Amino acid sequence: MKQELQYSSFEKKLFTGVIIFSVLILTFGMFFINKTSSASTINNEQAKEILTVKNDDWIKGSNNAPITIVEYLDFECEACRVYYPITKQLKEEYKDKISFVVRYFPLPGHKNSMTSAMAAETAGKQGKFWEMHDILYDNQKIWGEKQVADPVLFVEYAKQIGLDMEKYKNDIGTQEIKDRINRDKNEATNLGIQGTPTFFINGEKIPNPKGYEDFKSLIDGLMPNK
Repeated sequence: MKQELQYSSFEKKLFTGVIIFSVLILTFGMFFINKTSSASTINNEQAKEILTVKNDDWIKGSNNAPITIVEYLDFECEACRVYYPITKQLKEEYKDKISFVVRYFPLPGHKNSMTSAMAAETAGKQGKFWEMHDILYDNQKIWGEKQVADPVLFVEYAKQIGLDMEKYKNDIGTQEIKDRINRDKNEATNLGIQGTPTFFINGEKIPNPKGYEDFKSLIDGLMPNK
């Protein structure tokens, strides 16, 4: 019974996230339409290649799982924050039965979307991408919607998850880190993605699920040997 109440809370939060997401689309829609009008004409084979899991993708689960979920996210996106506890629970429940991949798609209207992505990618160089992923979402209400990009905001989180701070400060903001993030962003643009979060299951873009049970139903419907 307790779990059902928890899912209900997710549903309520999701509706709030969808409203905020809609505002983002209205605000930045023309920007993305202009950016993707020509790039979204890639063929199915090119899209399949983009969505194939790469060696340096950030993955929870098994590379050999029958179901692969790819999420394009922006750590400063409120709608992504709404889905965060849902996807986290799915990762914990299904474990090696799914391959859950996250990729960057920093939105231009968020001043710290790129800086937060750099913090996550830099933490990943020390094997702690998921720790930074979680702490960024857990604290989004504190750092989100700042009007000036400020990498210093994330230094404390780097300390909290136990990173080598000298290495972190040397790596953050390097061209290598920016190139890795921009690769995801450019591929997302080529796929015609216009907002976050955007989910693909086994290479097919899906409408954003309405909540945990909706997402779970999609997964279970594709799971072999149920």
